[in-house]
This record gives sequence, structure tokens and C-alpha cells, in this order.
Amino acid sequence: MRLPYVTEETLPSGAIRYRYRRGKVKVTLKGEAGSREFLDHYSSLRDHVPVPISKSVRGSVEWLVGLYLEDLEQRAASHLASPLTLKGHRHHLGRLVEEYGSKDANMPRSAVIKLHDRFMATPGAADNLLKAISALYKWAIRRDHVTCGNPTRDVSRNRKKTDGFQAWTAEDISAFLGHHGPGSMARRALVLAMATTARRGDLCRLGRQNEHMRDGRPWLRWKQDKAPHGLVEMPMSKALLDEITGHGNMTYLLNGYGAPFSAAGLGNKFREWAVAAGLKNRSLHGVRKGLSAILTAGGASSGEIDVLLGHELGSSETKIYIRSAERARLAAHAIDRIDQIIPGTPTDPRAGQK
Repeated sequence: MRLPYVTEETLPSGAIRYRYRRGKVKVTLKGEAGSREFLDHYSSLRDHVPVPISKSVRGSVEWLVGLYLEDLEQRAASHLASPLTLKGHRHHLGRLVEEYGSKDANMPRSAVIKLHDRFMATPGAADNLLKAISALYKWAIRRDHVTCGNPTRDVSRNRKKTDGFQAWTAEDISAFLGHHGPGSMARRALVLAMATTARRGDLCRLGRQNEHMRDGRPWLRWKQDKAPHGLVEMPMSKALLDEITGHGNMTYLLNGYGAPFSAAGLGNKFREWAVAAGLKNRSLHGVRKGLSAILTAGGASSGEIDVLLGHELGSSETKIYIRSAERARLAAHAIDRIDQIIPGTPTDPRAGQK
């Protein structure tokens, strides 16, 4: 086996043990190499979560979490769930197991509230814990693993509802392209994001391998990394074709070392590029969100936006953009009508004279 931070050691007795060494952490891994216990212990150390209890009682919280994570691992391996979701849920549910592992899986709401309150100092982490527990029980209820309702129901989140990522405007796009000239990786990243509206994780992987011809026109085809994990096909815009002309690498976006970006790395770098162009608090997701709003205001149909964003047709997310554009249109018409009702102020040639 070759696992990061793991070394093999031969003891005087001839037995072999595996040691996890990372910074100040030096731990002998439990179980036989490659076993479930071994890999669970390794994952818990790597992701900084509590070590799972080796033996779980059927019907306990730990037993339920184990079943759920095993199912989530299989779905992630089959590209039916995001690896980031798996990592996050493993981390937060590890805290649940640490607190209530041996307790009955039919958990009361009061227990969830108590655990949620423990992390009040870090409200984001507390809400993510609540989100993971909610997903666990939704899964368990559908499979009759528990008889209780979802214990996270009606438990108040700490975060206040916001509009989310700041949407880019046409002026923002113009400012960014004005600062980052042709041939720059920053410009290529924005053009690629606009021309595909792909999510950050997909943008990192797009390249020559995704190109194909259709009716004499170049198209891109890729499978979404996140739900609904569908196959997306989109014609390549002229602006994108101009940007990648002469680009010899397979992947379109490369970091300073000439290697493809990670999803987090691209997000951080894009924010740096935006700040350099005088745009604060701008993100890649904001480009996707802003472009949808701009096109909807320009008359694009809900079907066009669904296809553009890779949503299921008739998605609730797209309806938000449509409703927002419709409200703006109706508001403009209403103000125009008010202006028609209010009589104009006559021009007095003596105005301004005493």
C-alpha cells in the first residue's frame, strides 16, 4: 500500500506495523493493513475526525452512521455523490458518533439541539453538522432503519438567510476583461466559465478531451461532478474558441506550475484575479449566477437557462431567476405608469431668479 503519511515498520519480533506520521501526530494504525478498521482509522486521522468505535451495536447511532457512510462511499465511487460531500459528512458525523455513538439511533430532537449548541462558537460548523445529521436521517427513514422522525426538523440554524454569492453584472465582466488582456489565464478562466456555466469542479477538468464535432460545429461534452451528475453538451462559443487557439495542453486552465487546478485552488485564484481587477467579493459561482440573471433579463426562457446551467428542465433554481427578472420588468412598467400620472413640472423662465 502507498498511503500519504503512512510508513511501514518491522518490529524486532518480525511483525509489521504501519505508522501514521503527520506533523506532531504519530499513531500506529489499527487493524490488518487494508481492512475496514485500518482504513477507517486512517481516514479519521487524515480528515481530523474522531476514530470510529470498532464494534457497533445494531440499532445504535454508530451503527446507523456506519451504514450511511458506507452507502455514501459507494455512491461517490459511482459518481452519484460528490467526494466533498462524503468528506464533509464523515467529518461531522464523526462528532455525532463521538457524542452519541452507543445511544439508540431513534434520536430525540433535544439531543440534536444539545449537540448543535456545543458548537455555537463556530456557527458555520454547527449548521454543517446539522445538515449532515439531517441527510443521515432522511436516508435512514427511507430505508426503515429508524422509527423516529427526522430529529433535525424545526431545529433553528445559526446562519441568517442571505442572497448567497454576489452575482456578477455586465459592468463587472467588462471590468475584469478590461484588466486581464488576451492570452492571460485569468481571461481564459472567465470566458470558459461564461461559455460553459460549468461548476468550479468541472471547469478544472475541461479540455481537449471534451471536444467533439456535431453538425460541423465544435461542441463540449462532460459529465457533471455534482448532482444531478448528468451529461452536459454545449456548443463552443466563438469567444472560447478564440481564447484556446494555440493552447497545446489537454486541460484548458493551468496553474502557475503548468498543472491543472484543484477546485479549491481555482476558486482562490479566481478571487485574486477579481481583486486585481478592482472587484471585491466576487467568485466563480457569482459568474454563473450573474450570467443567468443577465440572460433572463434579456428574455432567455427558463428552458434555455436550465440547459445552460445543467439543471433538470423546470428546476426550482431557474424559476428564481425568472421570477426576479419578471419582478424587475413589472416594477419598471409600474414606475413608467406612475410617471405618466404625475403631471410634469412646467419650466419657469424666472426659475432661479430672486
